[in-house]
Amino acid sequence: MQNQIPTNSPKSTYNMRNSVVNYYLLIMFTFFELFLTNQYARARTDKFILYIVLTCLLIVGVIAISTAYALDKNAPPENRVVEHKSVFALSVTDIAFLSFFFCAVITTLVSDYKLESLLGSVGRDNGLVLLFLYTAMYFIVSRFYYFKGYILAGFVVFGCIISGLAILHFFYIDPLGIMAGYSDSVVNDFGTTIGNKNTIASYMCIFLPVTMMLFIVQNNRYIQILSAVGIAFAYCGLLVAGSNSGYIGFFAMLFFMLLVCIRKPHLLRKFMFALTIMFSSALLLRLFSFIMDDKSKGFEPIGEALVYNSLVFVLIAVCGVITAVLYLIRNNDKINTHWPKNILSTIIIAIGAVAVLTFAYFMYKYTFVDKTSDIGALSQILRFDDRWGTHRGFMWINGVKDFFDFDFIHILFGSGCDTFYHVFEPHFAELSERFHNSSTDCIHSEYLNYLVTQGILGLVSYLSIIVSTIYRALKTSRSNTLALVFVMPVIAYCAQAVVNIYTPIVTPFLFIFVALCECLSRQSNPANKLS
Repeated sequence: MQNQIPTNSPKSTYNMRNSVVNYYLLIMFTFFELFLTNQYARARTDKFILYIVLTCLLIVGVIAISTAYALDKNAPPENRVVEHKSVFALSVTDIAFLSFFFCAVITTLVSDYKLESLLGSVGRDNGLVLLFLYTAMYFIVSRFYYFKGYILAGFVVFGCIISGLAILHFFYIDPLGIMAGYSDSVVNDFGTTIGNKNTIASYMCIFLPVTMMLFIVQNNRYIQILSAVGIAFAYCGLLVAGSNSGYIGFFAMLFFMLLVCIRKPHLLRKFMFALTIMFSSALLLRLFSFIMDDKSKGFEPIGEALVYNSLVFVLIAVCGVITAVLYLIRNNDKINTHWPKNILSTIIIAIGAVAVLTFAYFMYKYTFVDKTSDIGALSQILRFDDRWGTHRGFMWINGVKDFFDFDFIHILFGSGCDTFYHVFEPHFAELSERFHNSSTDCIHSEYLNYLVTQGILGLVSYLSIIVSTIYRALKTSRSNTLALVFVMPVIAYCAQAVVNIYTPIVTPFLFIFVALCECLSRQSNPANKLS
């Protein structure tokens, strides 16, 4: 795969350790996504166990190969880890990751539910065991990943398969027979080999940014064609997922992509081209819906607007015209030299700020000032109360109150990794009576879940991982645009995580891309100063 700028350190050579890491990533980006043993019933458990097996093999393989290189006097010096101080140098992201893990260790030690905190058995398997594997994987991949085109190509191909299955399941077509025997409510909520609609949306917030940025930063014609196909599949997959969390990640992704691309005409040109492809793919979904006589699970309001509303044609036309104009002026040296990148960036930031402040104003108004006006379906978004966000409000309000009733140690370190079930158990009767859910094992926000279960220090260390990753990757993108391919899925995932949950199905991809961002950052800064 040809990138605009070399992606591997000039001094690096491809060895067995790199090979093990790359094949691990390839399996995670392909086989892992499709792996199931018993339809939907064990989807999360299957992928949890497979992730444990694959990552343990990665750890053992890298340690064994590194030991062999260390003992082999004839091995090239670059293969000897002990002779490379940069491998052991710690960046801000490294320190944040270690802090996150050690906070989880202390959380488990002070928890009243030590076994559950160790295994994550009463939650989404996000116990200390899984956090250890995330940490080990991060440090191995960030040190020994070596860019090979087949890895991202495999991710795009299998992402298209996942998206295709999601589309077919949306129209009640089950080519693999994995919906057979389930109730209508389960069939309507689940799709593909990934899981329910929230998990599918979470996955699309990883897949769509990768395909779009590959299309934008790569010059290789075949990769651009593959990425264009991936954009269409990923966008349609997001639309049929039918989860508002996915749209939060989607709009955050578009904002940051535009903010990055608008500074360079050639990136903006490809970004607008990618948008044209993306919005046009909704017409194919519309056509397929017509062929199926609209026999489907039904679109959510945002998805329905993006598929059936005539505004779609306006979006396609606007993006198409801007793309054409940018291609017509691409060889104009005067425009390219005097491109007003700072002015355009300021305008985009201002528009984003106005949008956020407008949303905050209306949310404040309908939550604290006007509590009675009927605002229809918007009350699920703009009026924060117990019913907000499919009764996420009930869990958020009561979960945070319970957290601040903890003693000092548990406020710092939480109740135990992924043990929200025990914290919220006193509210189960009311939850069942008012919302017909007998129980819940998460607060339905990754950040609040980390706050309650791993405390203030756990949440701060997790946020430090994310913020430092984004900062370092954007800085690296000045010299290596591949960093944008790796950081955009991190941004989109973290945006949707505000109202979504972590799972061993999709969250491993977050930490993989965090590790890939760190790898490129380290290569661009061989001294690895704390930046």
